[in-house]
Amino acid sequence: MNSLPSTALIAASVLLPLLYPLLALRGVWRGALRALLPLLPLPALVLALLSASPWTLELPWLVLGSTWMLDELRRSFLLLTALLWSTAGLYAAGYLGAEQLRRFCVFWGFTLAGNLGLVLAGDMASFYMFFTVMTFAGYGLVVHEGSDRACFAGRVYLVMALIGEMALLAGFLLAFRAADSLLLADVAAAITTTGTDGWLIAALFLAGFGVKAGLPLLHFWLPLAHPVAPTPASAVLSGAMIKAGLLGWLLTLPIGESGWAPWGQFLMVLGFVGSLGAVLPGALQRDPKTVLAWSSISQMGLMAVLVGAALAAPGHAPLLVPLIALFALHHGLAKGCLFLAVGLVLPASRVLRLLLWLLLALPVVSLLGLPFTSGALAKGVMKDTLLALPGLPLGSQLPLLLQAATLATLVLVARYAWLLWRQLQPGTVATARWAGWALAVLCSAVLFWYLPGVG
Repeated sequence: MNSLPSTALIAASVLLPLLYPLLALRGVWRGALRALLPLLPLPALVLALLSASPWTLELPWLVLGSTWMLDELRRSFLLLTALLWSTAGLYAAGYLGAEQLRRFCVFWGFTLAGNLGLVLAGDMASFYMFFTVMTFAGYGLVVHEGSDRACFAGRVYLVMALIGEMALLAGFLLAFRAADSLLLADVAAAITTTGTDGWLIAALFLAGFGVKAGLPLLHFWLPLAHPVAPTPASAVLSGAMIKAGLLGWLLTLPIGESGWAPWGQFLMVLGFVGSLGAVLPGALQRDPKTVLAWSSISQMGLMAVLVGAALAAPGHAPLLVPLIALFALHHGLAKGCLFLAVGLVLPASRVLRLLLWLLLALPVVSLLGLPFTSGALAKGVMKDTLLALPGLPLGSQLPLLLQAATLATLVLVARYAWLLWRQLQPGTVATARWAGWALAVLCSAVLFWYLPGVG
């Protein structure tokens, strides 16, 4: 690996959001706090766009000796994270009142730093450190409103987070003992060569990251936490943070190694259970953000299906892993748009109202996979790839299950659209809120096609 970008740019990608909460120490810096919200992820966005080839940066003085890196897989996740946090940050600048600003920005900065850092981390210690920072700082975003409902959701979130973090810590400690190396790249090989211990390590990673990804029986926090968080926080929780669990699977599970077909079958079954099982509870909700939370569980189920397929068909992993990253990028951008739309109001002009609904329809049809959208590319390639792979688990049922998953998406987005139609009222909001939402729609509908690795 070569073509290392500026170390200052790499450092700024994580240090800028990490140091940002210091501005909250003094009330006179509130203007800077608000103005910097959309700018914090920009170094990471530039880093992702300018990194033409993979690179590795050794930091022997950090933690236990850290390795930061960016390859094609990480770049897709870095693009998603930076884009969504930037647009949500612009939205947040027009969303927050003066009395809420300082507390919100402290947790926002730490959560963002953890989310960006774990994407760049190439060693176990750094990855676990950043993952933990993101997880526990995210608790502050969940309970931000301070209502009884938010505090209850925060307690459930915290309990599930602790379960996940303990599983991950145990998994990383066992993996380090087996690999005698801190590099994440050595984890999969260690799992495949340690017999029963390897199965235990894989199970710990499957469960630990499954909490974040919303696997069935580990998903309880998600439909509680997303609706009570402030709207911009809900967008990044569902669009970017839960994808950290997906990235964790891709970096630690023995994808591409033979002998893991039963695990792949198990994960594919769990994925379809999550994708289809989220429909009924989601369709019965009366809060559009809660419907979107269940929709995220459903869509993450499809991504779990793809990860399971990569485990079950190791020879096709080089084809499936980029597809998973593409699917995550599509879903994160589209879902972020829908969450941000919940905090909008109806303009006075009929023309502007029509424009609002037309723009809102773009991420909706994208999630449905209609032609000329990012969803058409992601879901079309997913279906074609899965149906073409020989010997996959659930092979004869795959066409029916994929059609049912598409119907599930239709039900959930239709329920969301109906609730939003009834909820939005005439009024005025800050221009930054409109700008953040519009920029998110642009990224999802247009900019997506010009990003590296898309097409």
